Amino acid sequence: MRTFSKVHFEEARRLWAEGEFSDEWKPYRHAAAMRGFIYPPDGSKWDNWGDDEPTQRAVLIQMIRERPKALMAAINHSASWHEVIAQCVQDTERIAEDAGLIERRERHDRMEFEPTAAEATETLAAIFKRIAS
Repeated sequence: MRTFSKVHFEEARRLWAEGEFSDEWKPYRHAAAMRGFIYPPDGSKWDNWGDDEPTQRAVLIQMIRERPKALMAAINHSASWHEVIAQCVQDTERIAEDAGLIERRERHDRMEFEPTAAEATETLAAIFKRIAS
């Protein structure tokens, strides 16, 4: 368990106040403090999560608004904002990959797919076999 001096605690409090974090940050800030990371994430309130290299704050506000339960889970299993971001990015990539698999499966079910050469050959062989019988 980490311990902080009064100076560090007051500095962290000042940085949170100066950063103009909205009320929606409160439960995540509290959860992070309980895990030992009292300082706010890097970035400003003007940062955008659509940037090529978004700041920690930009990624976190996106998670607060789009996937709050996943963010809280990441905080509860991390020891720094850096670890939270890494876990959120990994989780988001996994979800995107899963969504791609689901989309491919749905297209397949609707017969909106390009068969592989082996699938096309197998299908044609089955057609010719039916015609011949």
